Amino acid sequence: MRSERWLWSLFVIAIMSLAVSVAYAGDKKLYIESSPEGAQVDVNGNITCTTPCVLNVSGAYFGAKHTAFSGRVDQPLSIRLIKEGFLPKDALLTTGPHTWRSINGENTFEYYLIDSDHFNFRLDPVQSFVGQAPQVDINDTQSSTMQPEPGSQESIVQKSLPAIVQVETSLGSGSGFFISSEGLLATNAHVVRDQPSATIITSSGKAITSSHIYVDEDRDLALIKVEAHDVPFLVLSPTLPLQGADVIAIGTPGAHDASGIVMLPNSVTKGIVSGIREFSDTTIANIPGRAGIWIQTDATINHGNSGGPLLNRSGLVVGINTLSFSATGTPGINFALASTELAQVVNYRLGVNLNSPAPPQSQLSSSSAKLTITSTPTGADIEVDGAFLGSTPSDISVASGSRTIKISKKGYIAYQRTIQAQPGGSQRIAADLEAIGPTP
Repeated sequence: MRSERWLWSLFVIAIMSLAVSVAYAGDKKLYIESSPEGAQVDVNGNITCTTPCVLNVSGAYFGAKHTAFSGRVDQPLSIRLIKEGFLPKDALLTTGPHTWRSINGENTFEYYLIDSDHFNFRLDPVQSFVGQAPQVDINDTQSSTMQPEPGSQESIVQKSLPAIVQVETSLGSGSGFFISSEGLLATNAHVVRDQPSATIITSSGKAITSSHIYVDEDRDLALIKVEAHDVPFLVLSPTLPLQGADVIAIGTPGAHDASGIVMLPNSVTKGIVSGIREFSDTTIANIPGRAGIWIQTDATINHGNSGGPLLNRSGLVVGINTLSFSATGTPGINFALASTELAQVVNYRLGVNLNSPAPPQSQLSSSSAKLTITSTPTGADIEVDGAFLGSTPSDISVASGSRTIKISKKGYIAYQRTIQAQPGGSQRIAADLEAIGPTP
């Protein structure tokens, strides 16, 4: 009996493996459109086509899965649409992971599904998103809630509170703060990621729902635009704080009573700057989307504080409260994304300079974009705007903006495409070269 069960398990595993291979046959068409047209489509980070376009995906993405013999796909499918003059649009096309479990419970697998074969995305013009956001001089004390001179902690908190908000979605809540008088606010990406809209609760208790959300894929940072004018806002510090400097964190921890009402709005904690850290995509302690310059602080940052401001003694924002390492057994180690990173995202992604003078250069501020280029077969020449830069596979840096990429190999039809290279991020191009006549 035991040997029969063992053989049956092997049979099921073999069939499941076969189903995985079938899942990538590309036998189903997925139609991607945008308004306006002409947006570059990155599929799971790979530059693929320009809208309107058709993606060939596995038919296993569609339909219910009931047996181990059904085809399945164990990878989600996400896209990013990029068009000059418009906000990049990120979208998850799949639902899941869903779990299949055998009757005896000994075999399980996860799979993803797609509900529709047609997707049409509306792209937000950058100008309509940011409104008429002014360039802010930190010495202009009438344009913000803050005075640049050092003040008492009580004064800083009271002047900051009108600009700090609570951000609610169907999955939970976080904090945020206005960074312009025209209703542009900052929060963390993980607060609103994959959410079609968010409800903003202002300090006066007013609720404003917005679907104008920009999530930066390279930082744990999101921007939300609400229909509001002349709102109180906080000013970003153009420089990083010094180690040992006093800082204040303000936010709304995610504690609710039985009726769902927030119990601890606008909580304030105090600490010092423990250190300035720079994490890269390869930093062991880092996770995807959290590269960049971080301010380590011992100011308590609780669940729900994410997205709130970290303020210095002048009331300027030096960071966006984000994450804690308390789960690792090291309490008191908390982090905030440096405000210089936020300023540069707004500058490079939206074309708006929030501070004067401009913030110092950092990893994101580089005007170069990183491209990982591969081809089948390998060893193809890579040209960018007519200049030879190497052979596939290669990681290369190019100037951000519109770039013409040509990948060519003798005996094959050349791959050529104009792309939008994004500063501060990493994009991939995988070219399948078609042989001219018989394969060499």
